[in-house]
Amino acid sequence: MTIMKSKTVLLVSALLGGCMAAQASTMDQVRALWNPQGLRAADAGSSATTDSPSRVAVPKPVWFRLSNGQQANLAEWKVVLFMQGNCPYCHRFDPVLKSLAEQTGFGVMAYTIDGQGDAAYPDALPAPPDVVKTFFPNLPVATPTTFLVNVNTLEALPLLQGATDEQGFLNRLDTVLQMKGNQTHEK
Repeated sequence: MTIMKSKTVLLVSALLGGCMAAQASTMDQVRALWNPQGLRAADAGSSATTDSPSRVAVPKPVWFRLSNGQQANLAEWKVVLFMQGNCPYCHRFDPVLKSLAEQTGFGVMAYTIDGQGDAAYPDALPAPPDVVKTFFPNLPVATPTTFLVNVNTLEALPLLQGATDEQGFLNRLDTVLQMKGNQTHEK
């Protein structure tokens, strides 16, 4: 396996839950990425005994209107959050992110740098060192930090470092999605 392939597999593994049980099949892991509730919800509803691609449901589009009049399908994206249980900025920002995720329908994958969750994301996954290196090759590791990841291509786009309010996050999301104009769709 080449180094590039190994890093891609690591990133896919990290986005699919990093510390998942070894018995979960690859298709279960793919389903987990599409499911905003994660692997546990996908496993609970899965009785499939084969890994047939035809059994993977395509998620319902979640349209987000951009300030330029176009719309982006948030079902094609997942927000990856790096946080710490002892970070005062995370304590302020994480509930904002969770509320926005519930309002708009985008999924969040929460990783913790210090191994602790917080009130908004108590089950955040410990971030393995290789995941941190993959997401922060040229950025300082700071919390909270959010990335927007395309679930189809696994392209990771930096969103924010630091806390902000709802409007600040939505404005940045709008800007990043407009910059990825080929990912937006007019309706």
